Amino acid sequence: MRKFRKVKISKEFLRDKIHAAWIGKNIGGTFGGPYEGTTSFLDVKGFVTETGVPLPNDDLDLQLIWLYALEREGPWNFSARVLSEYWLTAIVPHWAEYGYSKTNLRAGIPPMLSGELHNPKYRDSNGAWIRSEIWACLAPGFPGIARKFAFVDAQIDHGLGEGTYAELFTATLESAAFFESDVRKVVEAALNA
Repeated sequence: MRKFRKVKISKEFLRDKIHAAWIGKNIGGTFGGPYEGTTSFLDVKGFVTETGVPLPNDDLDLQLIWLYALEREGPWNFSARVLSEYWLTAIVPHWAEYGYSKTNLRAGIPPMLSGELHNPKYRDSNGAWIRSEIWACLAPGFPGIARKFAFVDAQIDHGLGEGTYAELFTATLESAAFFESDVRKVVEAALNA
């Protein structure tokens, strides 16, 4: 029988961890945005934005839409079909896997097929795992729950491609990291999930 460890956390602890995830996502998206798609080694110097003004970042924007969807629909009604409606009404970008899945959804092809059909290149890309932080923040210390939400998300534009498995891995890793500071243990937990 599996033993559960009782953990007491404060609102301040949780707020600090979620704030750190938010700031880290903003920094990464702002700093990396201008270089997205670059495959060569970068020696970036002198890149700054106005203090407190991150660059637009679809990776973060999508997660805010997911949060809005979850708040409106509730966790029990949250499904790939429901989330696909938010894809079609709230997500403007139409490139790469976003475009393929939106085209498929508009043609009446449901999730998971919406991420599979006519999408051989991008179903294995990293468009899903870059939006996994929201699931960890909504299920801190509960990687199984974070993973379930991540699957609902990723299948819409990645089907059963490697992009979906990447989001399952990162959501698990990020959720576990809320309460485990040993990096090796966090990675092992994600690999073994």
